[in-house]
Amino acid sequence: MRSVTTSLLLLVLLGISPLRAEVSFMRDIAPVLQQRCTGCHGAKKAKGNYRLHTFEYLKEAIVSGEPEESDLYLLLVEEDAESRMPQDDDALSPTDTELIRQWIEGGATFDGENPSKSFASQAFPRTHPSPPAVYRVPVPIMAMAYSNDGVELAVAGHHEVTIWDPESGSLLRRLSGLPLRIQSMSWTPRGGQLVIGGGTAGEYGELALIDAMTGERLKVFDTFEDLVLGIGLDKQGKQLAAVSADRTGRAYDLESGKRLWTSNVHSDWATSVSFSPDNCFIISTSKDQTVKVLNATDGALFTTFNGHRRNFGDFPGRFKVFAGCFDPASGLAMSVGEGKAIRIWDPIKVKEENGTAGDMEQRFFKAGHTRYISHGFSGPTFALAVDADSVYTGGSDGLIRAFEFTSGKQRLEMSGHQDWIYTLTLSRATKRLATGAHDGEVRVWDTQDGTLIESFMAAPGYPVREDTSSD
Repeated sequence: MRSVTTSLLLLVLLGISPLRAEVSFMRDIAPVLQQRCTGCHGAKKAKGNYRLHTFEYLKEAIVSGEPEESDLYLLLVEEDAESRMPQDDDALSPTDTELIRQWIEGGATFDGENPSKSFASQAFPRTHPSPPAVYRVPVPIMAMAYSNDGVELAVAGHHEVTIWDPESGSLLRRLSGLPLRIQSMSWTPRGGQLVIGGGTAGEYGELALIDAMTGERLKVFDTFEDLVLGIGLDKQGKQLAAVSADRTGRAYDLESGKRLWTSNVHSDWATSVSFSPDNCFIISTSKDQTVKVLNATDGALFTTFNGHRRNFGDFPGRFKVFAGCFDPASGLAMSVGEGKAIRIWDPIKVKEENGTAGDMEQRFFKAGHTRYISHGFSGPTFALAVDADSVYTGGSDGLIRAFEFTSGKQRLEMSGHQDWIYTLTLSRATKRLATGAHDGEVRVWDTQDGTLIESFMAAPGYPVREDTSSD
């Protein structure tokens, strides 16, 4: 075994201070274990019968005050590569190893909320690194949001949000030091702030309020066990809802940051969330092929829309649901994902039609009230938006189509993207639609006639790509 003296000498040679006034388990140790250990030693997988995802399990590998007697530390500094942990991977950095040693030597204190719950469920907000000064390759555009006046466009990047002039494609500023991936964002009613949701896949999610000029994190509402995939604000801008790949949904008071309720009604990733125009309901879509309708005040389940897993009638099949929203005029809900159609439905009628087990057979022969708009895309759709009498969605083949909400007839088709459309956002103020693709390209369209206004790669410093489309 490598001695403590050797470890300390190595730290000194590397220019790393071996002393730290106070080591926090949740701030300093838990993130290392999450990133490097719990994949093999977690709730679902326990290689070598070790589980390290909760403190109750972890303390079995620790002798408080004695690093050299603790299996956790000894396995990290083992000289034999076959025995050292993490196995079949690079060793922990000298800094991380020394922090773990100091923490054990100092008494192995747990400073989380509950030693029986996973570290991820009670994680401290992380300090995020800076984005690359210049992007060697673009990153997929997973989220965008127009400012309230339509003058600025916020685009998700790598550890940052970039702010652009959508009419010229000029980069205005970079808001850095944010989570690795930003999956959803929204400007607040006051305009100078952005709510962002994202994180690191499989290990960390963050919901935060940031200053739209400086990027400063003004408030971290919560951390999650996995990526925050969707956020929504009520129409008064008072309540905030978020859903995560950890399957939970949560709501907050925007001003105070207080969590109002938590929902656990999905059996797979919750992918998007939206408030009804009257703020009575929240819908959350999911890979579990359902859309849940929740009471906005307390998160109680009102009903479940099962229209994406029908075995009869129009557009049968079992489909994951990736996006949902409400029509502001009629109050009807819309949802889309896998499959060939946008579904339009009324939460009240869905509850009535769901009935009971006693009338299930009779209900199988009824078509129900759901309307379908066939979008014609060859693969899944991830984005949905509505404005006036038009519904917009984008497909895996790089097309964007607008349909009349009432008739379902196609009104516009916009082409030119070379990759999957992941996100789109509308500006009612300027009558613009912005679309973001997997290859990092953003396109801005006129919603009245589908004219392309501007296109750019939302990757600072990346070479401009020539437009090869026929537009």
